[in-house]
Amino acid sequence: MTAKKLRILLVESSHADAQHTMNKLSHSGYLPDCRHVDNATDMKTALSGEQFDLVLCSYDPPGFGGLAALELMQHSGVDLPFLFLSHDLREETIIYTMRCGADDYIFKGSLNRLASSIEHNLHAARVRQEHRDAQLALQENQTRLHAFIADLPGMAYQMLLCNDGHITFPYVSEGCQALLGITPQNLTYNSSLFEALLHPEDFKSYQQSMHASAANLSFWNWEGRILTMPDNEVKWINLRCSPRKTVIGIQWEGIIFNITHSKLAELEILRSKSQLRELSSHIQDVREQERIAIAREVHDDMGSTLTAIKLDIAWLGGRLADKPALAEKAKNIEVLVDRCLAAAGNISRSLRPSILDTFGIVAAIEMEAGEFEQRTGISCVFEHDPSIEDISPDISIALFRIFQETLANITKHAQANEVVVLMHDRDGIIELKVLDNGRGFTEADRTKPRSFGLRGIRERVEYFGGRVEIESALGQGTQIGVYIPREAGLTATDDPLSQQNLF
Repeated sequence: MTAKKLRILLVESSHADAQHTMNKLSHSGYLPDCRHVDNATDMKTALSGEQFDLVLCSYDPPGFGGLAALELMQHSGVDLPFLFLSHDLREETIIYTMRCGADDYIFKGSLNRLASSIEHNLHAARVRQEHRDAQLALQENQTRLHAFIADLPGMAYQMLLCNDGHITFPYVSEGCQALLGITPQNLTYNSSLFEALLHPEDFKSYQQSMHASAANLSFWNWEGRILTMPDNEVKWINLRCSPRKTVIGIQWEGIIFNITHSKLAELEILRSKSQLRELSSHIQDVREQERIAIAREVHDDMGSTLTAIKLDIAWLGGRLADKPALAEKAKNIEVLVDRCLAAAGNISRSLRPSILDTFGIVAAIEMEAGEFEQRTGISCVFEHDPSIEDISPDISIALFRIFQETLANITKHAQANEVVVLMHDRDGIIELKVLDNGRGFTEADRTKPRSFGLRGIRERVEYFGGRVEIESALGQGTQIGVYIPREAGLTATDDPLSQQNLF
């Protein structure tokens, strides 16, 4: 069996007793490394400069030792097992030394119990050291936690929803004062102060989210406004906490953040986006009005002028029968005028197809699909619900321009030979889908810096509160789906933030 090393501070005036003690330890399986002292100065020096496993101290006079040595170790701050060795076996002496702090008292005449006492007290010393280390680690972690909580832009807290419906705050961090304008002590004492701060318009959502978290034991994440004391300043807060079930109710531990600056910035961005959508819609409306005006001028003014020129050329040609060369020239001019009339008609229809205003969106898409098929040679099939006609003019022209844009993209990029157009009314949502069997595109293609086609489609649809879904992959074609509420025209001009009372 390998001998166990043991570093001992031996306080002993008798060299014979010291030798006897070392022999006993050696026979008990120890390899003692002993520092022998017999006065207070040497003992103090040894304790301050060396590491020991335990102290063995004589309690027999004369010489240094006994309670003086025990007090010296206690005042030094060193925590070591301290065992007295003595020839005195009086019970009152043993009891007194143990009360003074000795770990054991062993009879020098028979050291048979020495080894077991050493083992027991070394184990107890290790337990005490582990406990001290754990306490220090806990204190350090608590210090770090308090420092972390103190630096948060909000407050950490515990909230308890008791089984009887009563709410308490068992713990509230110091950030409560800065965030809510009330002290942690006041909130802990009177938990109703928190709900009293909630903005009236946000109180219901707070209650609903709390009870949903309690019922499902799910993470509680809520955003809302509070009116802080004493001047009712509005702040946005974000409450994040995790619930756990206890004997007396549901308890949450979490953090409440002050998100006022970020929330106001977010709302400002939403307002800016809304204003940009309104501006974009206004620009589209102006363009449509300009197109209508130009189309009318081309159709009415230019068309009537060209028709009058054609009639005059025909009259002139009828009087040049005796001059074949001039008659032929007049005929050629008449052909050119016919071409101009056809071109004027095409320009007028492309600017604003009269069929859209006269017969509606379905007829306009059918005509556009037919012209696309004739112009490109790409098959274009249109399927629609019979009762799709009752759509507001604003939505109709938006859908028609979106359809024109998709056909233009197919012509330029898709390399398709078949297009399918679907138009349905599904529970008040107008659905327009354009599918092609072309080469498709990647996400990188979709986000090219100057790729305005798809962005324009999204802007048109978002203005009406709709959505756009695009599915595409290389070699697998493309599907563009547009979904607009039929009644969107009634609310398209409403400010989505107008109902949000910021202050």
